[in-house]
Amino acid sequence: MTHIRTLVLSLVAFTLVLGTAVAAGVAFDARSFDAYLEDNDEGYVDIVKVGDVLTVIFDEEMGSLPATMEGATLPVDEDFDEFRLLRDTALALYGGLPVETSTTTVLVEVDGDADVIHDALLARLNTLGVTVEPEHLAGPIRSYDLSDGDASWRLAFTDTADGGVIHLQAF
Repeated sequence: MTHIRTLVLSLVAFTLVLGTAVAAGVAFDARSFDAYLEDNDEGYVDIVKVGDVLTVIFDEEMGSLPATMEGATLPVDEDFDEFRLLRDTALALYGGLPVETSTTTVLVEVDGDADVIHDALLARLNTLGVTVEPEHLAGPIRSYDLSDGDASWRLAFTDTADGGVIHLQAF
């Protein structure tokens, strides 16, 4: 009986720790971008925070970041089923955007001046109330630990010839 009680308490403690560890999140959302608009193959990238989730946004309007992204297959054909674009990451797939997502990461390749984008990204995170702690600043990859209360993320920004790669990871 004691072993069962110990096992149950261990499972409860593990669940509580796991629940705290995955409290933060990251996402990509391009639902506000009009994928059907003629000559609409490029949009702007921004970042927002809702609760404990940092979301990279793709839109026609410039936000806080001077970064753009071009879709290889945008605009989509008017015969394309609009229902397919209802998911937040669907445009990345069907529009050919340089975006990769998983349950804990978002990686986007953006165009523009890498140093200006990098500085604007850090300023935007500060505006959102996210604490930014430098982790590694030497070389072409700069990384930071991000936090807000119990939520924590890691940001890596890699310079490229045409802009940069933003990599967000939730913990």
